[in-house]
Amino acid sequence: MASFKRFSNLLLGFSLLAVGAVVAGACSVQMSADLASGVGGAEDDDFSAGATTGAGGGNEGVQLPPPEQDRAGTMSYAHMCGGGCMSGDKSIACSLPMNPDNPPDTSCTIVPTDMGPVAECLAPGVFQEGEPCEKASDCAASLGCVRVGSDVSVCRPYCCGDIEACAAGAYCTLGDMAEDGLNDKPIQIPVCTPATPCTLLDDTTCPDGRTCTLVRADGTTSCVQPGPGKLGDPCPCSAGHVCSISLGKCLKLCRVGGSDCPDAMLCQGGSEGFPDGIGICVK
Repeated sequence: MASFKRFSNLLLGFSLLAVGAVVAGACSVQMSADLASGVGGAEDDDFSAGATTGAGGGNEGVQLPPPEQDRAGTMSYAHMCGGGCMSGDKSIACSLPMNPDNPPDTSCTIVPTDMGPVAECLAPGVFQEGEPCEKASDCAASLGCVRVGSDVSVCRPYCCGDIEACAAGAYCTLGDMAEDGLNDKPIQIPVCTPATPCTLLDDTTCPDGRTCTLVRADGTTSCVQPGPGKLGDPCPCSAGHVCSISLGKCLKLCRVGGSDCPDAMLCQGGSEGFPDGIGICVK
């Protein structure tokens, strides 16, 4: 049996985006780190055990760009935030006024173009996190406007840096920009999405059509829309699976000591971020 490496970085950028739903997208869970060897599959993306959209939708089956690792080893979606003032410390980038005697009240904001997202220093709006909006400029500083339904959009915090930096109870996912009317497929940006707590391998704790999966390295769970991927398949993943960001493939969740795993595999538990009694099937 191949030895199982601890998932020291249970990254989850999970993105189960349901087609057309919520934030138009979302990231789905993804465990990141070097996981066990012996799990085959291709790489993908949207990582997901599904594809959730924070507010309640997702892009099922949609494969999104995974977060990238920066020089410090942090997993980040900075490459999807348009550069500019999002390239570094945005608070510094937008505090360099053209006129030192009359500094503008601006915030780094991601706007859509026909060439993709662009980050610019713009005057912020007044709407707070979770409040309805039509475009990013409606939202307060550091918030973007993303779709959470066919005709509903809300303000949510950007998570362009460390994907684990969202407040407790939220996770970093990809959402469709509310104001993007330039592209056939709306530009997606990373935003912090509220998690819906649930119990792994017990989908009765989720609404119909959703599955429970890990969405953060600290073990945070949320109900998401499942994708099609099974063990070893590219993400997004089906119910009972989790997506490995580093491998880009689905791993099967299991009950330690149970019979959830295929023949010739065993359930390896004790990994950081996993609840007691829950593990991953490994050879």
